[in-house]
Amino acid sequence: MRSLLKEPFVQFVVLGTLLFFGHGLWERHVAKSEYTINVDTAEMERQAAIFATENRRQPTDEDLQALLFAHVEEEVLVREALKLGLGDNDTIIRRRLAQKMRFLIEDTRNMERPDESDLRTWFDANKDQFIVPEMRGFSHIYLSPEKHGDQIDDVATSLLKQVSNDNWNTLGDPFMLNRSYEPIDQIALERLMGASFAKSVFDLIGEDWQGPIESAFGLHIVKLNAVKPEIQPSFEDARAKVEAVWSETTRRSANNKRLRELIDKYDIEVDE
Repeated sequence: MRSLLKEPFVQFVVLGTLLFFGHGLWERHVAKSEYTINVDTAEMERQAAIFATENRRQPTDEDLQALLFAHVEEEVLVREALKLGLGDNDTIIRRRLAQKMRFLIEDTRNMERPDESDLRTWFDANKDQFIVPEMRGFSHIYLSPEKHGDQIDDVATSLLKQVSNDNWNTLGDPFMLNRSYEPIDQIALERLMGASFAKSVFDLIGEDWQGPIESAFGLHIVKLNAVKPEIQPSFEDARAKVEAVWSETTRRSANNKRLRELIDKYDIEVDE
């Protein structure tokens, strides 16, 4: 018997038989695992916590049953969708996964506060970030192109001759935005009225009614009410903001470094 077991052919048959039965057992195990949904206590506690946050009360037994069914339903649909490859090359899913991975690699820990001398040195090298830009406050009279058509320039010229600080708010056409603005910087004004209008307002000199100035809405007669010049704050005045910007810049740099380390693990091949 021992000599028979030493024969290569017999060993091959025995090994093949063991592999056959072993593979069958493994397939049954995999199949069972594939169609088994294990809902543990931690998952139900998580679902209950979400329910309590959203509904501002603890879930009842009926609520827990509904949560369990919803979780099982979602898990079944996700598994079946993955089997069908529904997530392959889906832009929304890819972006969501990338977003979650980016969150995982980002450093959200509280960073150590910088040394005062280092922070001051960093401020000196990045002073331009903390400049408070020039700001201008103004009032304006609006003229609608739809209402005045080709006569709009003549109407504007006429308004300039009759406008005063007493009657200005009775002249012109209704306007969807404000007719007077507290001091505002040029970039903020661009967002409201367009780049051309903002530049023209910041080029104005004097406090008389001037114009017409064109915007995306139509023509405007404008009067400056206030001009606040650009300010370069000292380190002491900007101390809190400097540290906040330094922390965010340092954190972003560290996150980019970690992302670059991940990218460097891959060979990038681009078909020409």
